Amino acid sequence: MTGPRRVALLVVVALLAGGCRGGAMTEYRFSKDAASLQSLATEGSVLADGVVDGRTTSAFVRTHAQELASDSDKLASVVASAHPEAGLGEKTNRLAALARQTAAQLTRLADHPSDEAGAARVRSALNDAADAAERLEKSL
Repeated sequence: MTGPRRVALLVVVALLAGGCRGGAMTEYRFSKDAASLQSLATEGSVLADGVVDGRTTSAFVRTHAQELASDSDKLASVVASAHPEAGLGEKTNRLAALARQTAAQLTRLADHPSDEAGAARVRSALNDAADAAERLEKSL
């Protein structure tokens, strides 16, 4: 591949990769992102409930909680980098903060996958996060 063609290809790849971040935060996108966060928090709460009830192995909890934390952290980053349409600025900020809090709770669960008391606290926090994400989605 020649030099100019290589540069052009790299520019296209960089633009496509950068398209995952930022962009406009529309009501539709906000609704979908809030629903995604609600789903992540609910799934994490169910996982924490399995720890409280002794129905899951530590290895499974650690791995799955890390995956959910990573997804929540990515969502927080994407939402925080978006450019909200008029009237969505504060809600977008709240959604990004809620996604970061969800990621932090899931990380706690991953770090202590057999701590029943800690899992109960995480479960409660994630239930609250799921409820808050649902309220944000319905606030449009």
